[in-house]
Amino acid sequence: MKRTLLLTAKLAVSLALLAYLFLTTDTAALLQRVRTGDTLLLAMAVLLYVAMLALSAWRWRRLLDAQGFPVPLRRLTSSYLVASFFNNFLPSNIGGDVIRVRDSARLTGTNTTTSLAVIAIDRILGFGALYALAVLAFALGGSGVRHLAGARVVLLGLFLVFSALAYVFFRPGSATRIMAWSGLDAHPWARVPFETVQAAVHVYRERMGVVWLAFGASLALQASAVLYYYAIAHALRIPLPLSACFLMVPLCTLLQAVPVSFNGWGLRESLFTLYFAQVGLSRDGALAFSLVGAGLMVLLSLSGAVVWASRGSPSADAGRGGPPE
Repeated sequence: MKRTLLLTAKLAVSLALLAYLFLTTDTAALLQRVRTGDTLLLAMAVLLYVAMLALSAWRWRRLLDAQGFPVPLRRLTSSYLVASFFNNFLPSNIGGDVIRVRDSARLTGTNTTTSLAVIAIDRILGFGALYALAVLAFALGGSGVRHLAGARVVLLGLFLVFSALAYVFFRPGSATRIMAWSGLDAHPWARVPFETVQAAVHVYRERMGVVWLAFGASLALQASAVLYYYAIAHALRIPLPLSACFLMVPLCTLLQAVPVSFNGWGLRESLFTLYFAQVGLSRDGALAFSLVGAGLMVLLSLSGAVVWASRGSPSADAGRGGPPE
């Protein structure tokens, strides 16, 4: 019942925000932008989306390799496609991570906790790269982008979060002290998974070259995401400066992770509308930019449904879960 009420509330927030935006936007101008979009630039956006998926799967493979699990890239790519589909069609962005944890555990023969630790590191590196791009854009973008609503507050808040995570990662024993201080180490249900996660993190501490390589892939991935939206903007003939795009997209992506709407719908469009107004761009352009960018990703993620369906029956799926090729 509680989960149903929460989902209903998120849907209500998304629908209310979208309804308000459509009622206060020149929809004729919006539709005209979409109808006359540059197909060549949209095709470029599709290629950038493919590059994002490829980089995501490659980064995941590097992190698994560091743990001693050489999983074939094609299997991880297949899993990532399915995860992208679930991320877009389930009422939570963690739905895809559940798929990845399950597939990772099956392909490597490890327990779920170890797989969860790898996916968590993967996620943190992704958000860290997104944050790094936003900080760089804020520092180099000049006064034209530094005034974007919430930029300073969000960047400062995330600086504190990532500083805490970095302290725990680079200071062995700090997490153990926190466990002892909280009293959780006295409970097997908390201590056993914690020790498994600690073992996985220790491997990455010993192999920092892999971590930095994965972070570099994350930077390339997030830069591709920004360029994806930049291509969408110019396909719709919106004169969005690249410097503004490199701050807007990371900020919006970070903020829409707050679980107050259905997969960010409505919240994302509201943020882009606000940001566009602050850099002198039209409201219809902001709504078209957000809807086409997100909508195209949803359509492309349907390829994951095809992969998921092709896995066949549960018995056949289990049969493919043997040792990596």
